[in-house]
Amino acid sequence: MAVRFEIVSGVDRVDPDLWNRLCWNAPPMMEWEYLYCLEKSGVLTEERGFRPRHVLIYEGRDLIAIAPMYERLRPWVEFGDGGLLRFLGELTGHPYHVGLMATVPLTPVPAYKVLYGRSQDPRRLYAVLSDYIDFLCDTNSLATSRIYFFVDSAPGVHDVLLEKGYVGIRSEYCLWTNRGYGSFDDFLQSFRSSRRHKIRRELRDIKAQGVGIEILQGDHAPDAFYDRMYDFYIHTWRKYMGRDIPPFLNRRFFHLLGERFRHRTLFCAARRDGDLLALAVFYRKKDFLYGRYWGTFSSVPFLHFATCYYQPIRYAIEEGIQVFDPGFGGEHKSYRGFAKASAQHYIKFYGDEEARFAHSILGRLRGSTGQIPPR
Repeated sequence: MAVRFEIVSGVDRVDPDLWNRLCWNAPPMMEWEYLYCLEKSGVLTEERGFRPRHVLIYEGRDLIAIAPMYERLRPWVEFGDGGLLRFLGELTGHPYHVGLMATVPLTPVPAYKVLYGRSQDPRRLYAVLSDYIDFLCDTNSLATSRIYFFVDSAPGVHDVLLEKGYVGIRSEYCLWTNRGYGSFDDFLQSFRSSRRHKIRRELRDIKAQGVGIEILQGDHAPDAFYDRMYDFYIHTWRKYMGRDIPPFLNRRFFHLLGERFRHRTLFCAARRDGDLLALAVFYRKKDFLYGRYWGTFSSVPFLHFATCYYQPIRYAIEEGIQVFDPGFGGEHKSYRGFAKASAQHYIKFYGDEEARFAHSILGRLRGSTGQIPPR
């Protein structure tokens, strides 16, 4: 049976149960509630260059797949291409950034996939979706379509994207993998003696300063945590990014997490004498844990490592979680049990002359692996 397509201007145009039924093997950030928090909080606006264009795929009257997508109107906050599109735009004056983007916005986590039912053929879906995206880009004079942080491991889907003219780009991030550890001490035994003693010393120093750290399920965390998380987040943002760059998120986003997404949320809370020193927020689904945001007003040595790495790893071992993604950035992760992994991204260019120029530049950047590294 032939498929038909429908475009909706927001997740609120789709029944949450229908959407989440297709999220059975997708990361939590692809679920209806998380995208609702992003869209309804006001952090995804046309002023910021985000216009929701979610593609629904029907077979007969049945919704068989959803491709969450956004029309991009300006080159602001895109992590997957490493600044490549902005570079091409500055070099040529052509708006390569104007296009369709398939990703979880403002969330640089390998998490994106097309959502489809268990009985569907992924290769077929990606093939017909790619043709439809070509139609949308051609008829709307869009310069590119891109897929950032792609995680679909179904056989053949990467080949389909390459056959359809997408170019692969790769970047690196870090993951922790549970290797059957029975306890946190078992995990520490995987380090060399000097590194193991250093981590234990960092944890002793935290404890000696009277700091206690615990993990709380989002359902059991006080409502005030969601508000306080924004205070910590914005303080940390201004410390490292300054006041000239607007923060990605706002207070409303964290409030909506508490209203809509707390069943997926965890907090790692650091306290001293009953006072909250720091918070880190995580998302969990099945055997996967994702570290997202953290913040503190206190300069406590090693507090970041304990709150964002050590305590979550301890929790993951106790809960049988198999993979912990702590978030992008930070060379210090490799010294604390995280290993490098590859994130995959894809870009397709439209317009014959513009595509030829882009591919000529990409050809010069292409490494021996046949993939284009991030700039």
